[in-house]
Amino acid sequence: MIDQLERAIDDVGRRWVPDRRLGVFEVVVEGEPRRLGGRTTSLEALEALRRLAADTGIAVELVRLPDASVGGEAAAVLTAAIAPLLGEPKPSAARVSEALHGEALAVLERRDQWLRVRLGDGYHGWLHEGYVATGSEDWVADWTARAAARSLGVELQVPDGGGRRRLPIGARVAPRRDGTVELADGRLATVVAGSVRREAEVRAEARMLAIPELALRWFDGAPYLWGGRTEWGIDCSGLAQSVYATRGIPLRRDSDQQVSQGREIPLDPRGAGYEAGDLLYFAENGRVSHVALWAGAGRIVHSALSRGGVARDDLFGDTPLARRLREGLVAVRRPEHRG
Repeated sequence: MIDQLERAIDDVGRRWVPDRRLGVFEVVVEGEPRRLGGRTTSLEALEALRRLAADTGIAVELVRLPDASVGGEAAAVLTAAIAPLLGEPKPSAARVSEALHGEALAVLERRDQWLRVRLGDGYHGWLHEGYVATGSEDWVADWTARAAARSLGVELQVPDGGGRRRLPIGARVAPRRDGTVELADGRLATVVAGSVRREAEVRAEARMLAIPELALRWFDGAPYLWGGRTEWGIDCSGLAQSVYATRGIPLRRDSDQQVSQGREIPLDPRGAGYEAGDLLYFAENGRVSHVALWAGAGRIVHSALSRGGVARDDLFGDTPLARRLREGLVAVRRPEHRG
């Protein structure tokens, strides 16, 4: 009976929360007498589980996220330069992604000093509260409307003993008429190195450059970092996501998620029909695990652990890496351009 119940629970999870990176489904049969306990972000899953419990005659202690632990602080803004998004609420947990300064987050659950959050790309994970300021959804919406400028790798001077702060490419700040910027924690700062540009200006400039050229301008030489999204460390899908964001084109977080986006381009052994900026997807053991930007003439730009980070490579070269990539190429996609 337990095996049948667990299989039924698993079926509910696979139907309503098929990608656990984009939703929460943590449900178990526990206790004596038995009860169905846990949490999920899916209303459909919650209702299906309640029906299942009723049919099997067991108690239900299920919670739909966000839950009461959030209180009136259902949103957050990252106040640190960057913060790791972790798979579990503990410092030693694996990094699954990153949040950048000024990004708005949905708060789903609080456990002591840890917050389960959802990023703008739908990714779920855990952050320590020390990285963020929390508040109402209206408060965060106001900040998001004002945070109309992006760091292009800036160093700021914060007055009154605040010292200097560096922000990664893509971090959000609120520009002011006097030339200063407001940080996500409310402090004002002056640009002393690098630059901050309004998002509209960044997008206009991005349209004038080929996507691979833009990737190299901002991230060339950045070290490889699993879950990274900045010039201080970035992975292959983070590179694609970050660069395309400058064109106003949202990509999902991981390569196996991105491969379903955009227009399919027929595979060709010499790259015929590929355009600069097309995304090439490579599989290992039957699953997409790497993405690169097509730069033309057989060249690709990508962040690869075997290269130590972001680099340009010849896909048609005779190196072991090039041969391995050619053998694993399974899809080419062209993201849809928007305004």
